[in-house]
Amino acid sequence: MAATLFSCNPNTLHSTFFLGVRRNLFNQPIGRIINSTARKSSPKFLVVAATEGSAKSGKSKETLPSWASPDSEEPPPWAKNESAASASSDDQTVEIPFYVYLLSSAIIAIAAIGSVFEYVNQKPVFGILNSDSIFYAPVLGFFAFTGIPLSGFLWFKSVQVANKEAEEQDKKDGYL
Repeated sequence: MAATLFSCNPNTLHSTFFLGVRRNLFNQPIGRIINSTARKSSPKFLVVAATEGSAKSGKSKETLPSWASPDSEEPPPWAKNESAASASSDDQTVEIPFYVYLLSSAIIAIAAIGSVFEYVNQKPVFGILNSDSIFYAPVLGFFAFTGIPLSGFLWFKSVQVANKEAEEQDKKDGYL
């Protein structure tokens, strides 16, 4: 830590050396600010202290990546493969997003569970098939026995697609 000791004239603040740099503080009379008793007193001493690191505040220890400099033409890691991916998207098959799988899984699960409740209570909800119809039990059984496994499969597929998308994004970001 460096410190500079200098005298403060009550009428004028003089220039001083601070951490090896000469700074002219104020060359103005300050008699208006200081009351009359302070003007008649002897010069006062003032101690100023600073660390060496505070003098180097403009210099940063952190280094910027090569793509972050303003004059760099290099794209960031997450944008490196965007142009290649958009050019080759014609060759790839269209993959359904995970939320479509998840939404269909939820709808089919609701329909399957609703079919079980309707069969147990023998009260048709929409009135399309009455409980005394010959097709009542097979249709509800079909929805119940195929809907629950299909709902589970679609949920599993949504998790797979979401994990695949997350891994691709991690590769673009440079984490993998």
